[in-house]
Amino acid sequence: MFSVASSLERAMPKGKTIHTKEYPIFLELLGEMRRDAGLTQVELAAKTDLSQPYVSAVERGGLRLDTLQLRTWLHACGSNLGDFGKELEKRLAVFDLQHPRRSKAVKKRAQPGR
Repeated sequence: MFSVASSLERAMPKGKTIHTKEYPIFLELLGEMRRDAGLTQVELAAKTDLSQPYVSAVERGGLRLDTLQLRTWLHACGSNLGDFGKELEKRLAVFDLQHPRRSKAVKKRAQPGR
């Protein structure tokens, strides 16, 4: 019997994204969104029902956000998933161009119109 989960597991790269060279770009943008909104970690925590240590751990890369948590975080900062994603893609495209020894699948992301 065909399993969607097992075929996805084969298609996905091994290891967690927090161990990639791109992950600091995500974290930088996440913290930048908060700071640009004029929020301290304490203020963001209060707006999102998270604790300040949790916000700090996320920004340091010690904890990960799921998509809905990221959405809540961004809304508290006056942004949204779409705008965040577009900016992240721009930054990752620059990263990809600066690090040409990447796989073909990742390089496709840097090409306009894809």
